[in-house]
Amino acid sequence: MRSVTNIKKLGSVKIVKYLVFWEFCPEEMEKASKKFGEYMQEHEKNPGKYQEYLYPPHFIGQSNGFSIVEASPEQINNLIIYWTPFLKLKYKPIRQASKFMEQFSKFKQL
Repeated sequence: MRSVTNIKKLGSVKIVKYLVFWEFCPEEMEKASKKFGEYMQEHEKNPGKYQEYLYPPHFIGQSNGFSIVEASPEQINNLIIYWTPFLKLKYKPIRQASKFMEQFSKFKQL
């Protein structure tokens, strides 16, 4: 079972959960399909080089979508380097609400 906390450590590197939004030009659908297949092979051949998918890529529009991942800063950089300039990526860190509210309550008690 996965940890419910947002931050894990791999050695001294922090691994954080992110909601990742991605988008490409609709006219590039065939190229996107080919490059995605190549990326998935690269991802399987090099475990640890790229982010780990907690929820795989899903479309939410014609040429945009999202996924939920765990990643270190280096893994994010590797993915951005791989996809630039073809894919626009936005990483949003995910914070667990119960942990935040617990911290908020302790802070307000000071």
